[in-house]
Amino acid sequence: EEQTIDFCPFTNIIYGENAQGKTNILEAIYLTSMGKSHRTQRYNEMIKWGKDFCRINTKYNKSNNDGDIDYLIKKNQKKQIKVNSIKLNKLNEILGVINIVMFSPEHMKIIKDGPSERRKFIDSILSQTKPRYFYNLSQYLKVVEQRNILLSKSNEKKEIEKTLHIWDSQLTDFGSKIIKDRNDFIKSIRNNVNKVNSELSKGKETLEILYKPSVNFKEDNLCEIKNAFEKRLQKSKEADIKRGVTSYGPHRDEIVFLINGKDLRSFGSQGQQRSGLLSLKIAEMKFIKEETNIMPVLLLDDVFSELDIKRQNYLLYYIKNMQVILTCTNYEGIEFSNINDCSYFKVKNGYINI
Repeated sequence: EEQTIDFCPFTNIIYGENAQGKTNILEAIYLTSMGKSHRTQRYNEMIKWGKDFCRINTKYNKSNNDGDIDYLIKKNQKKQIKVNSIKLNKLNEILGVINIVMFSPEHMKIIKDGPSERRKFIDSILSQTKPRYFYNLSQYLKVVEQRNILLSKSNEKKEIEKTLHIWDSQLTDFGSKIIKDRNDFIKSIRNNVNKVNSELSKGKETLEILYKPSVNFKEDNLCEIKNAFEKRLQKSKEADIKRGVTSYGPHRDEIVFLINGKDLRSFGSQGQQRSGLLSLKIAEMKFIKEETNIMPVLLLDDVFSELDIKRQNYLLYYIKNMQVILTCTNYEGIEFSNINDCSYFKVKNGYINI
């Protein structure tokens, strides 16, 4: 119900039986880093049964400067967020204050599920590291929604053609910037993803990550991307009016993983898919470090139970010099002995016994 937790700068192990509240702690950290929960969009669900509000206060140190985030959720009311006592006007203003990487078994969706999961993965990282990216993305999605409303007026074709160019102009402006950032991101992590996977497979497997935008362009500069997007919209105008939806743009992008040239999603084994996700998450940590010059905080939610000894040890090698907050039911079978600084927190009935 109420508790203060002091984490050490390195490895923090939150352990206990299932359904005791371990993930709830990670959710609180995620909430004050990303502004939203990684588990639900219904904020009322985060309030304890029988209570009217919940509050999270996170104190952090970044670049040797102390900071404070206060996050208040009241039932059926707008969220109140303050950073260093200054009230935020928009939710996205919290992004980048504390950079995190979240890794849980649920993230296998990035590999196994449809394109939207992979787009969400990229959007999450770029929103933390590039302030304008979140703005461009949110504006783009609004334009897509308004354009689709216009296109759905199937009996008013002449009226649609009169105003469609207005939405197309905004669509290509915001959309081309998103495509450029996504393309640059995939290019920057490609080598790291393959390097980690090659080390995990002892050089037997090659993992390739490809960005496949729905708009094809020859050169990856912003002007060329925008021109290609404009031409694509012109070609698809009649079809869009007929179908009542916007057929092309970043909301249709795909990211593909190839293991030895074959689609990892369709043909990869469970072990290969887990190695692929682990490679992706390590590349994500490196990318954030390179972009911000600060190592992100790593949140691991019951990850070790899903990894074999080889993959566990590989992950442990990477986390020993950064702040990690992880959950597990039993830590005795995990080689934490190789990590110098560990703090242990036992959770029982929603409370940590310190």
